[in-house]
Amino acid sequence: MIYNRTPFDVIVCGAGHAGCEAALAAARMGASTLLLTGNLDTVAQMSCNPAIGGQAKGQMVREIDALGGEMGITTDLTGIQFRLLNESKGAAVQSPRAQCDKKAYQFRLKHTLELQPNLQMFQATVTGLIYSGQKVTGVRTNLDLDFAGTTVVVTTGTFLRGLMHIGQNKNEGGRLGDFSAKTLSSSFLEAGIDLQRLKTGTPPRLLGRSLDFSKMEAQRGDPSPTLFAFHDTRDPDDLFHVEHTGEQRLGWTPGSDQVACWMTHTTPETARIVRENLTKSAMYSGEIEGVGPRYCPSIEDKFVRFADKPRHLLFLEPEGRATNEYYVNGLSTSLPFDVQRDLVRSIPGLESAVILRPAYAVEYDFAPPTQLFPSLESRKVENLFFAGQINGTSGYEEAAAQGLVAGVNAVHKVRAEAPLVIARHEGYMGVLIDDLVTKGTREPYRMFTSRAEHRLLFNHGSAEIRLLHHTRSHGLVSTSRIQRMEHKRIRITEWIAALERERPPGGQGTWGDHIRRVTSGGQGQIPAYPAAFQAESAEVRAEVIYRVSYAGYLEREERQIEKLSVIERVKIPAALDYQQVRGLRRESALKLAEFKPSNLGQASRISGVNPADISILLVYIEAGRGADAR
Repeated sequence: MIYNRTPFDVIVCGAGHAGCEAALAAARMGASTLLLTGNLDTVAQMSCNPAIGGQAKGQMVREIDALGGEMGITTDLTGIQFRLLNESKGAAVQSPRAQCDKKAYQFRLKHTLELQPNLQMFQATVTGLIYSGQKVTGVRTNLDLDFAGTTVVVTTGTFLRGLMHIGQNKNEGGRLGDFSAKTLSSSFLEAGIDLQRLKTGTPPRLLGRSLDFSKMEAQRGDPSPTLFAFHDTRDPDDLFHVEHTGEQRLGWTPGSDQVACWMTHTTPETARIVRENLTKSAMYSGEIEGVGPRYCPSIEDKFVRFADKPRHLLFLEPEGRATNEYYVNGLSTSLPFDVQRDLVRSIPGLESAVILRPAYAVEYDFAPPTQLFPSLESRKVENLFFAGQINGTSGYEEAAAQGLVAGVNAVHKVRAEAPLVIARHEGYMGVLIDDLVTKGTREPYRMFTSRAEHRLLFNHGSAEIRLLHHTRSHGLVSTSRIQRMEHKRIRITEWIAALERERPPGGQGTWGDHIRRVTSGGQGQIPAYPAAFQAESAEVRAEVIYRVSYAGYLEREERQIEKLSVIERVKIPAALDYQQVRGLRRESALKLAEFKPSNLGQASRISGVNPADISILLVYIEAGRGADAR
């Protein structure tokens, strides 16, 4: 049975962090949008750590907010602890991080979806896609209801043939207590989409009243929290606005009543228990075929790969204000439950711990992302988009960033408009997607500052300014907010020029010279800034000081970007036969034919393609243009 005779513009399959951002983006652009989920009670659930942000991830959430996404504001209004990481280091690598109330985050975001015009939610499990030739035209569900859609965005997380492991025990499901999407993978394979397996894991959850916090070190939030949303440019009713229906969304004043997290560590007894039981671990016994995350290893991995380390730090993080449940960050494992219990109780402060939920590993299907265009549309099936863990990523932030881009581009596809493509030099979102579609991944991909060659430009406070030209183009943000962003950009530009031009009273050199002298390790203090500058918002002042402090480095980055943009602007004809390019190595020709880069910049980032190959391609393309001109 077909549910809708008139196709939805966009159908989003899955309501995790990618699916929520995709559905909201599409609906806010005015597209008729359907969000399908197997369980409406787990929309936006934080399946693993109830935290948002961290190194590079925090900057990415600010970019999501700058483009009109929802993750940042939801975090601010349901956060229970806020910390600025790398506070003692340069502003370029400082990253906001927040511990959230797990259920409050979920409930607020679900309510936001329910109140969004142009968006319909429906509980049904997608069992397959409907194709017409090489195009997707809708989805099938477990309720024998078919839904017609012009575009489909797939955000299935870890649910594609998800299989959970606790020792030798196996249960089907994408997370503990949920189902496994067992038939959808076949639908992808039918269309020629390649699938592979990955693995991730989660630690045990403990009962707080069974823990001895006197044996642990407290980690408290910052007195002046760094938030994720740009509150200085938001409309006043974005926070606690009562909808026209009389409903008010859940949330509290950002940064209020922060709670503590706690730090402890493993012991020699912990190491002994792990090493003596390695053969019982699902990962080490060969039960798991998927590749796990290198940068977020299980406790088994830690003691095997880092055998010289005397101990490993663990962090006890509260799951929320209205629960006594704690997450043990750093203790991911797939060992049997009886071993887990001994393991937990070998740790200071956890000697009498009660386990509420066991740790487990989950393996699942993913579609290698080199099968996607930079718009996140499938190269093999037109109108089909992928976002989140199905693309091989790990983390709520990476998923949300992809979801927003996929949702925007699904609407542009419907309207036959140019897609949103964020360049590598514009933000971490651009680095993320470019890495995925040009390099792919063999393990769960996690964003780091080191992945971005232009990271000096990506300080978290600049996201609105960096992405303003994109924000203007896609209708996700109100006109009034765009105007505030533009005003903010102008004030920053004017103050940078003023500080580089004007001199402080009795000083030598300009204000800019004084600022750089102090920030580069010089002695003395900067004289009091002009009263007019002090009257500016904290956000404007911080961005101006950052750009003045690092002016030389930022100018060097801009010159490098301009130099590299030459090859980014050279388009590669879609029908180019690489085997016919004389001098091009066969290995490179095969790689290029497989990845089908749209420009020379993308081609240069494909593994196995070297600078000589790019030079040969450039000559070939330019010669072809010359021939066309004749």
